[in-house]
Amino acid sequence: MDEVDQFLEFIQKSESHLELGTKELGIVGIDKDLIKIMKASAFLVLYNLIESTMRNSIQEIYEHLKTKNIPFDMVRSELKKVVLKNLKKPKVENILEKIKILSHDVVSAGFDPSDLFSGNVDARLVRDIAEEYGFSSATNSAQTKDGQKLVIVKTQRNDLAHGNKSFSEVGKEKSITEIMIIRDEVKAFLGEIVDNIDKYLTNQLYLSSAE
Repeated sequence: MDEVDQFLEFIQKSESHLELGTKELGIVGIDKDLIKIMKASAFLVLYNLIESTMRNSIQEIYEHLKTKNIPFDMVRSELKKVVLKNLKKPKVENILEKIKILSHDVVSAGFDPSDLFSGNVDARLVRDIAEEYGFSSATNSAQTKDGQKLVIVKTQRNDLAHGNKSFSEVGKEKSITEIMIIRDEVKAFLGEIVDNIDKYLTNQLYLSSAE
């Protein structure tokens, strides 16, 4: 069981014992206000799962290319555009060095994990990234609902991060059952996207010959 599941189960158990008026070791002192705060915090934990999963997955693409020593001129056009776009970001004094390594090291030339995301990951961005890199964003809609719940998590996270809403306000908007449903759909969507990236790497769909 991962930290998201553990945290949500703890909230569910705490809320259940609070409603029943019982106490168990480890949940003494928890009241309704604290339950709201914990439910709001669950959106932070869920968003962390979303962003870290996507960052690690994109980083895996570059690490794969580095391990395979794939040169720039062999990658598909979408990936070339990503690298060239990233080349525009460094300061002028760094550009010449970037150009020197571009021909033989696509990773060093065009990847900085710190530039990937900044609190803005939802299903639309995931699809945009998939299009940029050339991997599939298709998922089983019956299981994932096409990642529709990611925008809820992103919005709640940003409202908390920017002080637009208090933890109590966010926490009272959703029941723990609703948050668990959001969790399930988010994890299903991310799982299928990760599988798509694995197929992209295994089948070498990052190569220009695969276009």
